[in-house]
Amino acid sequence: MHTDLFLALLDRDNPRGHPILAALLYAFCPAAARWWLAGAEPVVSFDPLWQALTDLAKGETLKEALLRYGFENLLGNARSYVDEVEAYRRVRPGVFAPETLPFFPGGHLELASRFGHQEAINKLGGRWENFFAYIRAWAFTAQDWETNIRFFAAPAVGAVTRLALMLPGTRRPAWFPALLWTARHGPSATRIVIGLPVVEQAQDQLRFALAQASGQEGNKPWPSPPEVWAVDRLSGFASQDINCAEAVERTSLKLTIPKILSQIHCLLQVTLSPIAIPQRVPTPPNVCKQHCLIVL
Repeated sequence: MHTDLFLALLDRDNPRGHPILAALLYAFCPAAARWWLAGAEPVVSFDPLWQALTDLAKGETLKEALLRYGFENLLGNARSYVDEVEAYRRVRPGVFAPETLPFFPGGHLELASRFGHQEAINKLGGRWENFFAYIRAWAFTAQDWETNIRFFAAPAVGAVTRLALMLPGTRRPAWFPALLWTARHGPSATRIVIGLPVVEQAQDQLRFALAQASGQEGNKPWPSPPEVWAVDRLSGFASQDINCAEAVERTSLKLTIPKILSQIHCLLQVTLSPIAIPQRVPTPPNVCKQHCLIVL
């Protein structure tokens, strides 16, 4: 899911037609870019992972969050699920997120236990699989990311922040949501880690390059150069996009990003004309099936 991209499109601080957002959306799906520039309003599907991270950043505990949603009678089921995942992981130490495999016996709720919780589950997208996905994201996925990022000191709780994406020639930044961790290294050094959720470690180089060159919320420079990590939504694996960091440091490659944006924006203008939508998509067809009903 590309929840961060669609949240950026719905951010009222971002003008419609911003070239950076237009380029990111075109890379996701040319048809979606055409509709957005033509005035269509994006619809964000409920994302249990993003919701869990947002709630976690508020400083709540998992129990407090479940009580707030109205799952007070299912706290025992939540505890049992966490215990089942921990036990399943102990016997499969070499497998990332083994609880996502089809052989995992947990993560099911009897119909009788669901009775009387329709209002509560509607707050999690109305689907019961989101209940366990929410718990897993809170109790395991976020911790797996921090373990793979290898913090030497306890980091601040990962927060959902907004990156200021700026390039030469753009008059105002494009605000893009991302995950942010900070950790103190010594009396004056601070490690800053930006996390961009990905699926199956598929990295959008344009998105990662823009994040590497971004500013923090408030359009302020970072106190130290940030690290940009790809955090996998399903496996909990995290990897640093070293090639992207090196690319931004090179002047020649830094200048190619505006050129790419300019070329893509021109293509977007073409999609608004009566000419047919481009027949070739620069991303795999399964990328945009979650929001785009047209398969090119």
